[in-house]
Amino acid sequence: MKKFTLIELLVVIAIIGILSSLLLPALGKARKKSQTTVCMNKLKQISMAAFIYSEESDDYAPLNEGGSPWGRKLSLNNYLPEIDISNKSNIYSCPEGADLIDYWGMNYAMNWRLGYDNGTDEQTGFHENFSILSTHASETVFFMDAYNNNAIMWRGGLDENAVYNTGPGLNVARHANKGNVSFLDGHVESRTGEQWLYMGSVTDSDEIWKP
Repeated sequence: MKKFTLIELLVVIAIIGILSSLLLPALGKARKKSQTTVCMNKLKQISMAAFIYSEESDDYAPLNEGGSPWGRKLSLNNYLPEIDISNKSNIYSCPEGADLIDYWGMNYAMNWRLGYDNGTDEQTGFHENFSILSTHASETVFFMDAYNNNAIMWRGGLDENAVYNTGPGLNVARHANKGNVSFLDGHVESRTGEQWLYMGSVTDSDEIWKP
């Protein structure tokens, strides 16, 4: 049996090291892509649960009020599993999101125009929550990757800090500088940080936010 010389062993080790250095970045990208897909699937499931809820609630999404945010309403009424803050596979946990806190502190947020009634302004209707019925459903945001684990999101919360610079898992563009969002027609997509900043620059009456 032929014995390997020290030089031959060193050459083999060097080749393995080179191959590993080439493969690891590719594996890392594949892992990130997989996490993005998992996140998008969770947003799809959350949206579907909220659609079913709305069918039984006169076309209104679960309203965020008092001690009952949208997630708590969906879970307690058996539309979704209950929150588990220790489990990353939980429906409310993004694979690249921060640790969950409670139903108010989740990795996903609802469009506040659909689920946050803070008292209606009779002249502008600024605080009025709207039904999910829309003539431009493919453009109106329903749920999205949350900023700072907030359960609701409004356009004024989408500045550069929220999109890019908040702590790990708390920023919106946490999937390779992109963030995931679902729409009222049921589709889910990944949007760049620039697109998120644009979403934050429009008015509250823009079709992005208002059905």
